[in-house]
Amino acid sequence: MKKKKKEDLDFYYLSKDNKDKRVQNKKKHPKKKIKKVNPEPINDDMFNIDNEIVIGVTVLPKTENKNGKKQVSKNKKRTTKKREVKYDNRNKFDVTDYDIRNSQPPKKGQPSKKNVKRISYEEERKRKQRRERRFKIVKFFLKILLLIAIIVGVFLFLFISPVFNIKEVSVQGNNKINSEEIKSLSQLTIDENIFRFSSKEVEENVKENAYVDTVNIKRKLPNTVEITITERETKYQLEYGNAYIYIDKDGYILEISDVNANLPIIRRYGTLQENLQPGNKLTDEDCEKLITVEKFLRAAQNNGIYDIITYVDISDSKDYKIEMPTKGKIAYLGDDTNINDKMLILKEILTREEGKNGEVFINDLNKMFFREKV
Repeated sequence: MKKKKKEDLDFYYLSKDNKDKRVQNKKKHPKKKIKKVNPEPINDDMFNIDNEIVIGVTVLPKTENKNGKKQVSKNKKRTTKKREVKYDNRNKFDVTDYDIRNSQPPKKGQPSKKNVKRISYEEERKRKQRRERRFKIVKFFLKILLLIAIIVGVFLFLFISPVFNIKEVSVQGNNKINSEEIKSLSQLTIDENIFRFSSKEVEENVKENAYVDTVNIKRKLPNTVEITITERETKYQLEYGNAYIYIDKDGYILEISDVNANLPIIRRYGTLQENLQPGNKLTDEDCEKLITVEKFLRAAQNNGIYDIITYVDISDSKDYKIEMPTKGKIAYLGDDTNINDKMLILKEILTREEGKNGEVFINDLNKMFFREKV
């Protein structure tokens, strides 16, 4: 019986691989039968398998039955697999399973299975959302960079390509000013890139001519620039020694000329003579008076007496005075009230007092009369 236990012990200590090697060795080198010489007896005290720990063997607890014999318990202890279950607040389960029997050592750079932390469903969803947001931000910035690159490329092409060099400059809207003068004032040059000049700067250059009121610069791709202007119109004259100063209805000084333009001459204005230069403007007070003069002259034109008015005195804003040398008369019109009625009455007096020199007083509609010059 003891010998049998010893043989069983050898079986337990031998692994499968060692056992195979041993069988092979037995085949190659069969043991010779050796006579046993009085082997020492084996006592139970020398070796007790119940007190030994055997690697790779699951020890089952033994119980005694009614006859006193030991038997293996039917309730086997499971040591190969553990299961942990966690319950979170969203009714989702986070299950961590690991198998002790089939576990392998982690590879280099990888965490061990014992240290792997399982994340919840909610945390995984939040991480996914963060990744998606980061991806959208990166995608947005890439689009911006691509757009900037395209814009820069287009600008470089427009400013460098000879296709967009100026070949023609056209002028429109000019009647009094010569087109060549406008081109010269614009300072635009042929073969200059059409996008390199400043439209505002060209407008200011063209407006150096006092007759130019507005300027519009238009680029017609690929190589034409169109300049459209509106001119100021001479409306009145100022006496300037033996010469005349042409002005428009807004008081802009247009030109100094020796030629009488046969327009109404404004007398006794307040602007200083040193400021009477082309491109300048009369004082604000004189410009306001010109507005009233415009009303009188328009009413006179409606009544057919505009052509006989030669001089307009604006020294007194409460009593405008017009002179009609061809009729030998001077009319005192007062202020800008009842202008149309005053012009109609003046026309009747001129017709009634035809051939007489004198003064017409219609500044007060209640006291209108003609005083003949003696």
